[in-house]
Amino acid sequence: MERLHAGVIPQQMEDKWFIFWEDDALHFHRSWTGICLYILRFQQDGDLWSSIECTVNRDPEQYGGTDDQHDLLMLSYLIDTLLLGRYAPFPSTQPNAELAALDEWHIVGRAMLEDRERPPDGPDPHQT
Repeated sequence: MERLHAGVIPQQMEDKWFIFWEDDALHFHRSWTGICLYILRFQQDGDLWSSIECTVNRDPEQYGGTDDQHDLLMLSYLIDTLLLGRYAPFPSTQPNAELAALDEWHIVGRAMLEDRERPPDGPDPHQT
């Protein structure tokens, strides 16, 4: 939770997200536009925290996404890679690796270049 509370402050243009903790929620804003795409609310019960609600920006002038399942996968990816510093596969909807890499650069910028240790082979928790 300390890492979630710390959030992400963009340091250069290639950092695509500004993520901050406020009122028991993580707020995910695109760094260039400031547009909020996701708000993930948490509830504390003793020493445990649980996510209890996710709001996704569905204004088509601000965000073109319409697939709730893909947004949950993307949110999980952003938390794993940007906040927790662990490997997670990028949830691309692109038909090939080249387009998926371009999509990942567009979504997360230089964070995709960071070397994170991959877990041992096994089921991918981000695949549906």
